[in-house]
Amino acid sequence: MKNIKKNNILPKVPDHLPFPIEHTLFLDIETTGFSGSRSRLYLIGAAYVQNETLITEQFFAESLDEEPLLLAALEHLSESFDTVVTFYGNRFDLPFMEKCRERLHLDSVSHNINYVDLYPTARSYKHLFGLANAKQQTLELFFGHSRKDTYSGGELIKIYESYVKDPQPELLELLLLHNLDDVLGMIHLLSLYTFDAFVNGGFQPESCTLVSYRKMDGSVGKELSVVCRPDLTLPAVISCKNDHFYLHAKDGQVCFRITLLEGVLKYFYPNYKDYYYLPKEDMAIHKSVASYVDASHREKAKAATCYSKKAGVFLPQYEEVVTPALFTQYKDSVSYFEWTDACKEDRLLIKRYCLHILQTLKKGS
Repeated sequence: MKNIKKNNILPKVPDHLPFPIEHTLFLDIETTGFSGSRSRLYLIGAAYVQNETLITEQFFAESLDEEPLLLAALEHLSESFDTVVTFYGNRFDLPFMEKCRERLHLDSVSHNINYVDLYPTARSYKHLFGLANAKQQTLELFFGHSRKDTYSGGELIKIYESYVKDPQPELLELLLLHNLDDVLGMIHLLSLYTFDAFVNGGFQPESCTLVSYRKMDGSVGKELSVVCRPDLTLPAVISCKNDHFYLHAKDGQVCFRITLLEGVLKYFYPNYKDYYYLPKEDMAIHKSVASYVDASHREKAKAATCYSKKAGVFLPQYEEVVTPALFTQYKDSVSYFEWTDACKEDRLLIKRYCLHILQTLKKGS
């Protein structure tokens, strides 16, 4: 078994990680297949911070029978850490190694370790970042990190098989480089936690302005522009939109643009059985005052006809963040709330609304 240990320059990492980086081990493995019961583990890569230096260690099996040595080396190394960070590790790396231990009749690892998988967090940002997928290399490029390796894990299986038959230094370099880039790439993906802080309220509204714009048909529309300052400088540029919202975030400034709706909307009363609908007036009134209306001019209200109308300027929302919620039609997926001068001065309301926009765009709604 080879143990390749190197000192690397530590990239800038966020200060607000949910785990202390000084006690964290970054982990990635290379295998000959997907099943730990049938395939083999041939390379384990790890990284950790020591005296503000990033140390990488790689444990490489020069033959398939050295698999137990790799697992023992990792178990010994991990004893010094409280947290292990992986990318897709909860679904692949960790179960694979556990299957290897079962196949080799080795005891399970019993360390009290916090396992953090970056993949679920990365996947949750796919829409907000405008990415085609949530693969590690895709995320790395988004954060401006380019790797030297050009091979996939699957392509390296044949290279490893060739190395076992005829150990050549250039083949070993290819195998080690891919694994090393995977491990180092996870350090750069810690920038995800800066965005976590941002989308969970780590920003402050600074200005709120109504602006006019020219529509595709030549008519003039209006939108609300909200400029915010993130508490932490964002490590990448975001441009994201849907039918109602547009977001652009760069460095220390975030701009939300929301299309305004001017016109008449409906407020639907929840207890429609207590109302009558007046077809001529196109509105509902409570039964307590219906005695003043001729019976021929009223009918029992239905859920879809139990409403009053409101004229004004409105902003869209995908949940009832601001009440009362008004609709264009009954059971529309998007509701609206009235935008008034008082709203402009309510910074808590503006921030709550911006949070809603962020969560909506993050979900891809």
